[in-house]
Amino acid sequence: MPLRSGEQRLPQEIFDQVIDFFHDDSIQLRVCALVSPAWLSSARLHLFHNIYLSPPSGPRHSSFFFTKPNLSPCRKLYDCIERSNRSLFGGVSKYIQALHVCEGTLARQWIAREPTLPLLLQSLENLRRFEISQSASVHIDWDDLPKALRDSVEEHVLKLPSLTELRLGSLYFRSVVEFTKILQACRGLRQLEVDHIDFESESVDVLQDGEGSAFVEPTPLDILVIGPRTSPALIRTLLHPSSGITTAALRKLAMSISGDFAEFAKLLQASNAVQSLEFTLMNDTSLDEYFNLPPSNQFDLSQVQYLNHLEVNIDVLQKLEDPLPWLTTLLRTGINPTRSTQKNAIRTILITYSVYLPAPYMDRSINTTIFGRWREIDMILCGMSSEGFLEDGQRSHAYGNLQSVCLEFMLENPIGSGVAPRFLREMILPSPGLRALDMLTVVAFDTSR
Repeated sequence: MPLRSGEQRLPQEIFDQVIDFFHDDSIQLRVCALVSPAWLSSARLHLFHNIYLSPPSGPRHSSFFFTKPNLSPCRKLYDCIERSNRSLFGGVSKYIQALHVCEGTLARQWIAREPTLPLLLQSLENLRRFEISQSASVHIDWDDLPKALRDSVEEHVLKLPSLTELRLGSLYFRSVVEFTKILQACRGLRQLEVDHIDFESESVDVLQDGEGSAFVEPTPLDILVIGPRTSPALIRTLLHPSSGITTAALRKLAMSISGDFAEFAKLLQASNAVQSLEFTLMNDTSLDEYFNLPPSNQFDLSQVQYLNHLEVNIDVLQKLEDPLPWLTTLLRTGINPTRSTQKNAIRTILITYSVYLPAPYMDRSINTTIFGRWREIDMILCGMSSEGFLEDGQRSHAYGNLQSVCLEFMLENPIGSGVAPRFLREMILPSPGLRALDMLTVVAFDTSR
């Protein structure tokens, strides 16, 4: 018997799995949306799940007879939502779960001039992730944005019960009070990512009187990522009692460091439940500043008792200061000073180096001898600096739970073929302990391909 229009003999779940296969193919998803009303919802789920609003490509479109303004991506999306709300199949705004608003530069700046952006934000009802950032290293002045736009973000988007992830990039605030209002509005936030955040006034004294008479239970974060070029005032604001959030229950903490080690150390001390910890040393980091700090203002891994994964990224290797003494000092804090044989929880360590390779005819010794002081780290991780190995073969030392150590080299500007294998052959890495335990992995990647 022939099927009637719109009739299906197979269960809907099978068609949903077929549509899921095209989750990243917008052309095929549009075709699926036109097949049947039963396919429309599944296709829309993927088509509108993650929206990226980029700067308009050009101000106007000209023809022989007239000049017609180009519709911005924001206006097109808003018009689409409005039309769908009047259709028989319902609106599409409920399918939008992630929205990234990206500001342009110079003539392509659009966020403050787009009248439909506040209306678009107000129409979202099921947003889980919200991002606002700049496409270049130029800050967006939060106070200069239209009040309607700021109200749409603070009074609607951030207060959505579904919102759990927030990323703020390249924002400039007049004071920490403005940033605190954003944090206080997020009641269901679990993941916060920030980078290139700056303040005109970095004092947190204005927060001491509180930003409300009634006490509000702080929101516990699960993941906190502090990206590069972020003012240390942000950390002081996060740790302030009136911030509206708490880092006591953090599971993952990532920090890009250019200085102000004491502020980052305070953040780690307040996040002693962290299980995954990531450091990124930027290329302008002064490690002498770290060694001049008292121990109380340095990182102490022994206080992070649940830490099981440690990651260290060296942004640019060729600089005056050798990062290995800092790394050695950091790893040594994983040993409890009062009970040196007590095992910490660290199981995996990943160390990533960005290495600039000179031409083959130039002196390459700076790259092949960079780990001449690795032996001390090898001894710390193998317990050879304290009690060594027991007779029965069991290790009894701080890093007794360690399972793997991985060294990754991101080779920049390589010249010639087979550069990565040759680099690994030439590199000198004295690590007899980790090699004997078969826990060391060394890999290199050519980033130019």
